[in-house]
Amino acid sequence: MDHKEEAMAVLQRICKELDSFTATDTNTGLLGGYTGVALFYAYYYQLTGKEAHLEKVYTIIEKCLQALAEEPMNGSHCSGIAGVSWCIQHLTEMGFIEADDTPDTFSDIDLLIADFMASELPEGRNDFLHQGLGTALYFLARLPAATAVTQLENLVLHLEKTAIRLPGGIAWKDHFSSKSQQHKEQDLFNLGLAHGNPAIIDILARCYEKGIARETALPLIEGSIQWLLGTRNNADSAEQSLYPVLVDANNQVMGETHSRLGWCYGDLGIATMLWNTGKRVGNSDYQQEALQMYRHIGRHRNVKNGAVHDACLCHGSAGIAHILQQAGLAANDTALLDASSHWLQTTLQMNTWADGPAGFKFYHHPDYIDSHNVLEGIAGIGLSLISFVDTEIKPAWGACMLIV
Repeated sequence: MDHKEEAMAVLQRICKELDSFTATDTNTGLLGGYTGVALFYAYYYQLTGKEAHLEKVYTIIEKCLQALAEEPMNGSHCSGIAGVSWCIQHLTEMGFIEADDTPDTFSDIDLLIADFMASELPEGRNDFLHQGLGTALYFLARLPAATAVTQLENLVLHLEKTAIRLPGGIAWKDHFSSKSQQHKEQDLFNLGLAHGNPAIIDILARCYEKGIARETALPLIEGSIQWLLGTRNNADSAEQSLYPVLVDANNQVMGETHSRLGWCYGDLGIATMLWNTGKRVGNSDYQQEALQMYRHIGRHRNVKNGAVHDACLCHGSAGIAHILQQAGLAANDTALLDASSHWLQTTLQMNTWADGPAGFKFYHHPDYIDSHNVLEGIAGIGLSLISFVDTEIKPAWGACMLIV
């Protein structure tokens, strides 16, 4: 059963809910605010061909441009200038915005984001979502602009300078997690795609693919993946995660050995990074390792042992479904496609909240709350569902979460 009809009905309800959200929301962010909803409408327009959805894209972009000109905003990818500007560039690449309409805007933004990156990275603030690393996606989209080349080369050199040499390879110290804040005297290393070393490796691979500081980037990629593979758990059962969340310099686990199943933390994000990095640097071993991880996830992980409480992209069933589907399509793997269909069904079964937007709610411990955005809410769930209704629509939006 492909559930296309049911998914389409849910998409219609999501679209209706997002209409009022974008009109009233004041959070400009790409992943946490209304900017990301433009991505939903753009891809929903590709699905339906209805001009009304295209008009909504333009309305949101106009609101974004006004916010960039008038509102104080940090430079981050998740909630700041870099993410909003990445979205505008992405929509330009899709053909929704004329490239000639935005050059002055981007030249000014280049300086603001470069300043943010320059203030964050020297402090070791390498978090992808909220700190200096995520700005790289903006500059990658700005290539071949000279400013973008310079900023990305500086980033690679910074990562070379700050990499910590360990017995198993190299890694970058975590300055984001609460446990690292509690143990500032120790070098701790984050294994989450949202906040840790996998995101750094992914960005390095994107730089390598674009010809940025290749001779420096490749050894960093190889050394950090060698280290990362060495952090793998000695699993007591097949249901246990293959990787923990946080380790010290001796690969001793800090906190729980078992990690959740989601994009942000755990095996799914690591596998996604390995697959994409292998593709970008031409290393089939990385992709083979990723494929084995995906298959393990498909066979052994479930709602209970994955700590899946809702349908969001970040760490919910829609994110799992989408990533497994894209992996299955890329590898032509029927088992992964079957697993993705299971997680799609799980997502649709979570559409039960009479008082939630389009029937969904986001689990924010200890409560379930309304959420409309891409990362945690119905806009992200909608983007995932579009890929199941029509696999011919390429979900290039996934780049904003390092999925593609």
